[in-house]
Order: sequence, then structure tokens, then C-alpha cells
Amino acid sequence: MGESSDMITECFSLTLSDQFMEKFVEPGNHNTGIDLLRTYLWRCQFLLPFVSLGLMCFGALIGLCACACRSLYPTIATGVLHLLAGLCTLGSVSCYVAGIELLHQKLPVPEHVRGEFGWSFCLACVSAPLQFMAAALFIWAARTNRKEYTLMKAYRVA
Repeated sequence: MGESSDMITECFSLTLSDQFMEKFVEPGNHNTGIDLLRTYLWRCQFLLPFVSLGLMCFGALIGLCACACRSLYPTIATGVLHLLAGLCTLGSVSCYVAGIELLHQKLPVPEHVRGEFGWSFCLACVSAPLQFMAAALFIWAARTNRKEYTLMKAYRVA
């Protein structure tokens, strides 16, 4: 307890190639083996939000086509894309939490450091259920409109 541990905290930015570096069994010691679990968790938490964003943008384009075409099938595709985007967001949050927990097992948290999740983590946690709800609403709307469209067509024929 009488020991004085001077800790130097320094911030630096990581380049894109730094995001994909291997994580080692003992953090900071490149003589130890590569920790594959931490390495791939970090890569997934970095890539999955971009995949989710891409799926959402592609879903928006398909949704616009659905409005222009007045077709029901693009609406189902938009719902499926929102569902996949929600899974990617949830996977990214899960990878982040698991990676942090694994890191804390390797390195103890310093005394004067508070380990809290930030506002962006909370937004990601709220975003995944909202994406799932949007997916459910798109699929529900497509199924409801399909039934009404079939009844309308049968009425016109009669």
C-alpha cells in the first residue's frame, strides 16, 4: 500500500490499419501469443456497425422503390434488412461488452479510473430494439396490405 505507482495516461488516435492489429495474450507484450478471441471480438465490434448502417441505407433505398412501385415484396425485403441491421447492432454491442470484460480479466482497472459505458453505448443499446420494431412493422404492414390487396382484387373481379 505504501508504494507509489505513477501512471501516465496518454491519448492517441488509431489508424484504420491499427484497428485490425492482433491482440496479445498479455496486452502490450508482443512476445506472448495472439489472443484470437479478443482479436476477432475487436474486429467485429469495429465492422458490424458499418454493416448495420449499410443494411439500413440499402433498406431505405428498397423502401423508396416500394413506394414508387406500389409493390409489397420490397416492403418485406426492407423489413428483413432492418432485422439483419438490428442483429448487427446487437452483435456489435455484445462484442464490445465481451471484449471489455476479457480485457479487464487481463488488466485490472486502475484505482482512480471509473469504468462506465458512455452515451454512444446507450444509444446502440436503444437502437437495436428500435430496428427490430421497425422490421416487425414493415413485415406486418406488408402482410396486412397483401391481404387487403387480394380482397380488393377479388372484389374487382366480382
